[in-house]
Amino acid sequence: MRRSFFVLSALALSLVVIGCSQKKPSAPAPEPAAPIEVPKPEVREEIPEVVCEEVRKEIIIADFDSGAKPNNIGGDFGSWDKDPGDTTQGASMAFNPDQKYGKDGFCLELDYDVDTQNPAYNGFWMKLKDIDASAYDKLVMYIKGDDVKGYPQKVKIELKNARGETGKAYITQISGTWAPIEVPFSSFQGINDFSDLTEFTVVFEDSVSRPKTGTIYLDNIGFARD
Repeated sequence: MRRSFFVLSALALSLVVIGCSQKKPSAPAPEPAAPIEVPKPEVREEIPEVVCEEVRKEIIIADFDSGAKPNNIGGDFGSWDKDPGDTTQGASMAFNPDQKYGKDGFCLELDYDVDTQNPAYNGFWMKLKDIDASAYDKLVMYIKGDDVKGYPQKVKIELKNARGETGKAYITQISGTWAPIEVPFSSFQGINDFSDLTEFTVVFEDSVSRPKTGTIYLDNIGFARD
C-alpha cells in the first residue's frame, strides 16, 4: 500500500514538473498601425496685383489760383531779362485777380518792354520738375492780351528737357479776350524727347514784338492729348 502511494506521488510530481516546464504561448504581435495621412496645406499661387492708372487727358501745370509760388507740380517760376543791367528793357510778372480766366483765383500777368536801342529779349520761365509728358501730345494754355496796355501779335514759347534740347514755337492767336491755345509737340522745333521736361519759357523778342511794350495774361498752362 505504501508502495502504491509513493508511485502515485512520484507520478503526480512528474506531471507538475512537466506542466511547469511548458511555456505559455506568447500573444500575437500587434499589427502596425496604419500611417495617419496629414493633409498638405493648400498652396495658392500668388498673383501679383497690377494697378493700371489711366493717363488723364489733360494735366494742369500752373493755374496760378493760389496767387503764390510754386506751380501745381512744385516748380518755381519768375520773370527774366537778357541783360538785367540794361534798365531800358525788361519783364515783370504779377498775380492778377481781376483778369483771371474763370471765377476763382488769379491769372499770371506778364509785362514786357523791349523798346530799346540795344538788342533785347526777356520773358517768363517756369520749372517743370523733369515731368514726363510723353503720354501727351500738345501744350495747352489760355492767353489774353491787354487792350489798354497793348499786347504782341507774336510770342515765342519754349520747352526744355534734361538732355539739353530746347523746342521753340510761336503763338499768334492773341486777342483782347481769353482764348484757348493748343501747340502740338510736333510744332516745337529742336526737341524730340518729352519724357523729362525741365522748363517752360515765354520770350518777348524785340525783332517780332509789336508793340514793343505791353501785357499778356496766362492761365491754366498744361499738357493734353486727344
